[in-house]
Amino acid sequence: MAKLALPGEILMLVNGQKAWCVAKPAAPQQALQSALDYACNYADCSPTKKGGSCYDPDRPVHHASFAMNAYYQQMGRNQWNCHFNDTSLISLADPSYNPCCQFVSGGSGPPLPQEKEDTWCVPKPGNPLHYRTS
Repeated sequence: MAKLALPGEILMLVNGQKAWCVAKPAAPQQALQSALDYACNYADCSPTKKGGSCYDPDRPVHHASFAMNAYYQQMGRNQWNCHFNDTSLISLADPSYNPCCQFVSGGSGPPLPQEKEDTWCVPKPGNPLHYRTS
């Protein structure tokens, strides 16, 4: 059985585990359209266009799911890449709904933690600097 992240629950993926970002079935159509428009600015949504392999069924939830997942995969498969104003969720079950429309999954788990960049402590403007010399 597929595990879905519940509201407020943190979903941990294991390296090699496949995951997809999909639209919540009860999300309002206007919110789904906004998510679809946003995701398609960054990911290839051409399969959801008329005549594309993922056009049918022509329903906002299906098109938005494809776009959300394409964005999620392209942006690094981080939990925050599947938020879309709370209209989506991460699924561990393949959401592909017909053999002609396969949803991509990186299958490599979340990206490995990156080294922290150098950070600097600086005084607030107006505070005198005191150097200790001993």
